[in-house]
Amino acid sequence: MSIKFNFAAMTAIELRAYVLEHRNDEEALHAYLDKLYAENPSSQVYSSEDNVSEAVTEYLKNKQTKEL
Repeated sequence: MSIKFNFAAMTAIELRAYVLEHRNDEEALHAYLDKLYAENPSSQVYSSEDNVSEAVTEYLKNKQTKEL
């Protein structure tokens, strides 16, 4: 009998650790990705075909502004 984990109650760090240990658990992976998106809804996933230079430039500009 397998134990059912409460992924919603886990922190993102706990979920990440769980997913790394249980790489075949798709439910855990989805819960982890959902939690990451909920914590940062403006995040975006890029594919290998995307030109990310504009996004990187914007990120670096925002990072510099926050550091000042």
